[in-house]
Amino acid sequence: MSMVKTEAYVVKAQGEDLVKEEIELPELKATELELDMICCGLCHTDIHMRDNDWGVANYPLVPGHEGIGIVRAIGSAVKTHKVGDKVSVAWIRDSCLDCDSCACGRENICQKGYQGTYLASNAGIFGKEACNTFGCFSKIMHVSARFCVKIPEGIPDEIAAPLACGGGTVFEPIMTHCQPGTKLGIAGIGGLGTAAIKLAKLRGVVPIAISSSPGKKTSCFSCWLFRLLGH
Repeated sequence: MSMVKTEAYVVKAQGEDLVKEEIELPELKATELELDMICCGLCHTDIHMRDNDWGVANYPLVPGHEGIGIVRAIGSAVKTHKVGDKVSVAWIRDSCLDCDSCACGRENICQKGYQGTYLASNAGIFGKEACNTFGCFSKIMHVSARFCVKIPEGIPDEIAAPLACGGGTVFEPIMTHCQPGTKLGIAGIGGLGTAAIKLAKLRGVVPIAISSSPGKKTSCFSCWLFRLLGH
């Protein structure tokens, strides 16, 4: 397959607004999927990257790492997905797949450095390829099949999208450090805190929210909270 032209929302320089323009994706690799993107959440990390708050952004930059897409083509080596599958794309698009961390499913701590979805040279070992224009704010993406998670039927796109980042952020510590019956304190009940309450309950964990906002009481107990501290 040849290089693909598509439209994307691009940040041309630090702090600038998004501009829709044409970009060119590299040829699809044997291990990658080509996706038609249909939905993407907005994480505050995208704002940090637009403004280069961490000094790791390259421009022009296409942000977005809570994406939902439909598989439109598969690389020659892909056996796990098929055309028509709905998948999510998160912060990581590839990793070495060779180190001990990758071998046990902990690609997020890849010992050689994972490849960030839209990171490039300024991100050091996390931007080995020039992927800064290949985020989810694009009509078409090329992403390693290993990092495209299939979305089960019945989950609305707008619910599935933020689970790719915010949901994963709280899922990891709950699964790693909590067992059924563990009492878990959750400080701050925004998007991640609400997801943490729900995921904790699904694991059999006892969630205890910590908040200084009286208005959060109703929403907390509506998502199965055990106890609310701070009031």
